[in-house]
Amino acid sequence: MDVEASHHVDCSDIGPDGLHDYYYAYTIWRFSDGGPRVLLVRGYDDETDATLKAWENPDGTRDPVGAVDLFHPLVRQAMAHLRGEGRSVRWLSPYGIVPATVIRGWAKAVKLGLGYWLAMIISSPSGPPGRQR
Repeated sequence: MDVEASHHVDCSDIGPDGLHDYYYAYTIWRFSDGGPRVLLVRGYDDETDATLKAWENPDGTRDPVGAVDLFHPLVRQAMAHLRGEGRSVRWLSPYGIVPATVIRGWAKAVKLGLGYWLAMIISSPSGPPGRQR
């Protein structure tokens, strides 16, 4: 497995008070195993978490990391590498950021998904979106 890490800072100009309006310092890891896709992970300097963000394709497009991808050998190796650096690993699911462990991550994603679905029912007088009759 090849690992590239690059540090980035995104911040506003310094204001009259001598401070930034916003300041984000983070590391982007790029994990590859010689295959066509690269796994992208981001971790902020002031947090111990690292988040599995996306797969980068050879043409530069990106695909989300799916629940099944948590079993992918490259993802498992990347998670072990990040945990070795003292990071806990999270996953950007369709319903929010959840732990990147299969059981806890899936359970939280389902819970968030059900919450989203229930919110759709409550906020819509006609119920959840679906097929029209």
